[in-house]
Amino acid sequence: MTFFEQLKKIVRSRKFWVLVAALVATLAAFLTREINVWQALQAALAALAVYSTGIAIEDNGYGSQKPR
Repeated sequence: MTFFEQLKKIVRSRKFWVLVAALVATLAAFLTREINVWQALQAALAALAVYSTGIAIEDNGYGSQKPR
């Protein structure tokens, strides 16, 4: 799979867009002073961790399957 095919797959993923929405919401909360910098970093790290876990669960077992 080429880089552009992989990038296209990521951009079409709902998990990716949920991550983007969470990061935008965190940035908006920080800029409006609803949360402080540490809370913003914690929220961003949590969003990235959830995204990473979602990808790991999705990919579970795909590496051991033979290509068709």
